[in-house]
Amino acid sequence: MKKFLAVVLALCMVFALCACGGTASNDAPAEKPADTPADAPADDAGKAADDDDFHIEIMFSNVFQPTEWNYKASEKLADMITEKTDGHVTVTYHGQNDLDCYADSVTRAVNGENWMGLEEPSLFADYVGDAAMVIAPMLYSTNEEYNYVMDSEFVANLCDQLAEMGIHVLDTHYSFGFRSVVTNLNVTKPEDLNGHVLRATSSPLFTKTLEAMGATPNPMSFTECLQAITSGVVEGFEGSVSTLSGAAKPYELVKNVAETNHLIATRWLFISEDCWQSIPEKYQAIIEECAVECGYWEQQMCEEDEAAQIEMLKENGVKWNKVDNEAFRKACEPVIDWIIEEYGSSREAYDTLTGLVAEFRANNK
Repeated sequence: MKKFLAVVLALCMVFALCACGGTASNDAPAEKPADTPADAPADDAGKAADDDDFHIEIMFSNVFQPTEWNYKASEKLADMITEKTDGHVTVTYHGQNDLDCYADSVTRAVNGENWMGLEEPSLFADYVGDAAMVIAPMLYSTNEEYNYVMDSEFVANLCDQLAEMGIHVLDTHYSFGFRSVVTNLNVTKPEDLNGHVLRATSSPLFTKTLEAMGATPNPMSFTECLQAITSGVVEGFEGSVSTLSGAAKPYELVKNVAETNHLIATRWLFISEDCWQSIPEKYQAIIEECAVECGYWEQQMCEEDEAAQIEMLKENGVKWNKVDNEAFRKACEPVIDWIIEEYGSSREAYDTLTGLVAEFRANNK
C-alpha cells in the first residue's frame, strides 16, 4: 500500500512539474514580428546598403543624327541619369543607327536586355494594337493636343498593357514638330504624288500613310535616302523641319515642302520591363524624373528652334506651299481601317482619341 502511495505521489509531482513548465513557456515574451517599427531602421539601413551596392549598365540606341533634337535630348538624358544616380545606373547612348533601331530596338527590350530606346509608338503595335492608333494620321495639329492625349487614362492603360509585354514606357513627349512631304515637286493634293517614289521609314504605319496620300513608298534608312535621291531611286521623303535641316544637308537636294502635317513627329522613350524591375525604387524615381524633363525640354527647344531652322532653309532656297488639308485627311481615312485590321485596334479607340482632341480644342478656344 505504501509502495502504491509512493508511486502515485511521484506521478503527481511529475505532472505538476510539466504544468509549471508549460506555464513558464506561455509567459515568455513573444518573438517580435519582423515588420514592427523597432525593426524598420535596420531594414532601411539594409535597403540603403543594397542600393549603394547596385550597379547596372544600360545601352541606349536610336537612329538620330547629332543636329537633330532627338539626338540632343537622348545625349542629355543619358548623361543626366548617369550623373544623378552617381553612376549606379550608367546609360551609354548610341545614335546614328549605330546599334539596333526601330523594331529591332523594341525586340531587345521585350527580350529583357538592359536596353533603352526611343522609337515611334506604332512600332509597339505588334504587342498592343492601340499603340498605332495613338498616332493615326491627321489626328493632331499641335503639341498641346498631343500632350493632352498623352496624359490621358487611355494612354496610361496602353502603357500598362505594354509593360505586361515587356516594354516599360518612360515618357511619351519626345516630339519634334510635324511630318510633311519634302520633294522638288509642287504638291497641293494627293493626286500630285501619284507615280512618285518617296523614302519611307521602316514603320508600316508611316509606309501605309504615305501610300494612302498617293505616293509609292520605298522604306530605307535616312542615311540611304540621300544617296537614293541623288541617284534618282526616290524623289524625296516625308519628314520634319529638323530632318530637312540635318547635318547631311538634305535641303541641298530637295527644295519644296508641302505642308501636309500628316503625322506628328514623336518618339516614346522605353526600357525593358525586366531591366526596369531590377532597378531599386530610389533610382527608378531619378530615371523617371530625368525622362520627363528631357522630353519636355526637347519639345520646347524644338519649337523655339524651328523658326530659325525655317529661316535658314528659306535662305537656302527651300519653299513651303499650302495643301488641300481636307483632301489629304480623306485620303488617309483608309489607314484607320488598316490599323484596326492589321493590329487589332478598334474604331472605339479611334473615337476615344478623336474625342480627347475635340475636348482639348473645345476647352482651349
